[in-house]
Amino acid sequence: MVHLYIILDEAGDMGFSKGSSKYFVMGAIVAKAEDVKKIRRIPKKAREKLGKKKKDIPELKASKSNDKIRKFVLDELYKCQSAHVSAVYVNKANTYDYIRENSSQKAVHYNYIARVLIIDSLKLYLGSIGYTPDKALTVEIFLDRYHTTKFRKRNLEEYLRKMIRGAFPYEVNVLVHQRDSQGEPLVQVADFVVNAFYRKLNGKGNLLAKFESSGRVLKFKQIY
Repeated sequence: MVHLYIILDEAGDMGFSKGSSKYFVMGAIVAKAEDVKKIRRIPKKAREKLGKKKKDIPELKASKSNDKIRKFVLDELYKCQSAHVSAVYVNKANTYDYIRENSSQKAVHYNYIARVLIIDSLKLYLGSIGYTPDKALTVEIFLDRYHTTKFRKRNLEEYLRKMIRGAFPYEVNVLVHQRDSQGEPLVQVADFVVNAFYRKLNGKGNLLAKFESSGRVLKFKQIY
């Protein structure tokens, strides 16, 4: 049996106002179940480096951390040998007018980006580990409830199940978890991953070099 976790988060925003971000990035961690406990411990270990005053902050966020903490989190994730990272992004200057002008299209747009990331990352990961369909496959997806509430498709969990099952010619057991990032360490670590992709895209350094040099970046691709 192969049991995988795909943990999603995003950086930037889906808006088109003057103050909106140039890019919208969706990123993921893909890892085997055997490493999930280690990944969940990473935020706690990072907090221990913050000192007494900040040790008890409710949520560890990459955007509010310094490079030392960002690097520590990603280095700890790298130690989890099955963990790979992935991201796709949109340069919003290239967004079609019908999406810009129709707010109802944002949910469709968001779901399309998620589909590209999840399906491509899963196929690449399964290829990297030499998966064969004679082994039972379970995929658990973790998403930040905050993001999925804003852009949720009705019955999101069933949508994701059908999306994955429809992309593979064999049975896949799919479990979907929408969690509050404050209470879910996995989503907090994914926040550091997508932040690293976002910062790289904006020319603010590269904290993913170890993952790149070891072939553990599954995908970093512009959708448009």
